[in-house]
Amino acid sequence: MSIYDDLLRFKRGLLARIERDLATLSPIARMAASQDLTIIEEQLEGYQARLDLWYRRVWELRGLWLDPESHMVRHQGKEYHLTNREFQLLQFLLDHPHRFFTTDQIKNRAWSDPALFPEEVRNYVRRVRSILAELEIPCDLINRPRKGYSLVFRADP
Repeated sequence: MSIYDDLLRFKRGLLARIERDLATLSPIARMAASQDLTIIEEQLEGYQARLDLWYRRVWELRGLWLDPESHMVRHQGKEYHLTNREFQLLQFLLDHPHRFFTTDQIKNRAWSDPALFPEEVRNYVRRVRSILAELEIPCDLINRPRKGYSLVFRADP
């Protein structure tokens, strides 16, 4: 998992550098670099998909289970019934581990409801944090200024 994380960080840095320097290139070099961008973006997507797969597998091995029918989360013999929005937020964050999302991105991608206020998103985040702690799920729901919220797996539960 750390190898995929390193590869993703490297590819993102490479993409940022190419995009930054693209305007300074000659037309022929710009065309070649544009083709490279497509290749690198596809590789990035593949690495992210594989990393997500491994994170899901780790959660399975750690005994985390979400039931979409009953909106129940279970972890090592403990369970908790979630509201619809709590479940959607937790599922979204589990599907995108170690990636940051702003309140607007969460409103649009986790709930498809841009009418919610940022305070409501923060309230649901607080509630999900409480549930994670109560069930002793080895992860943290963190907030980074200007980056947003992320569900981060703890290696040492």
